[in-house]
Amino acid sequence: MPKTLRFQALYQVVLFLTVLAFCIAFVINFQPLYYYFADHQHLAQSVSLTKEGLRSNYQHLLNYLNFPWIKELQLTLPSSPSGLQHFADVKKLFLLDYAVLLCGMPISIWYLRKLVKQGLLWTLIVPAQIILAGTAVLAVMMTLSFQQFFVYFHKLLFRNNDWLFDPLKDPIINALPDEFFFACFGLFFVLFVGGLLGMIWIGKRSLKK
Repeated sequence: MPKTLRFQALYQVVLFLTVLAFCIAFVINFQPLYYYFADHQHLAQSVSLTKEGLRSNYQHLLNYLNFPWIKELQLTLPSSPSGLQHFADVKKLFLLDYAVLLCGMPISIWYLRKLVKQGLLWTLIVPAQIILAGTAVLAVMMTLSFQQFFVYFHKLLFRNNDWLFDPLKDPIINALPDEFFFACFGLFFVLFVGGLLGMIWIGKRSLKK
């Protein structure tokens, strides 16, 4: 592969990873989605907390996962060692996502500006279409059997079984229902597919000019 094409492929990988990281970061910090489920499914009652208490615990959890300088997860709800280890593992993934986003954003902006100047936005069409097809397959799999999809998702990302929470030892899991995670994945797919479709549309529009 010529050197120019190798760099082109590398920049495209960075661009799509940046879009992916942005969509993930948006979803995991979109608190209104959780509060909707908390109110409509009465999640506070499921863990014997007030509505304010549940929101406070959820905010503490997000703060722990989001900020590297917060070293310990402190909830009013009891937590087992394996539960704490799982959240520590999740924290690493959160920080990895932010690292990809922060490093990829300036490169992606520079690359897009370069494509605009050279009239090469159309080169994004095919890779976006390929990724879109793969994303559509994953979305269909999730819709057909979310439980199985969720299990495979965890087995792919984690090398232990700490994500298998015991509600008696880690009651926080009762406040994080499957329906909430399904909605999170759904929102991610909507955002990511929207971003891919936007690239395809912009690329095709550039061909007409």
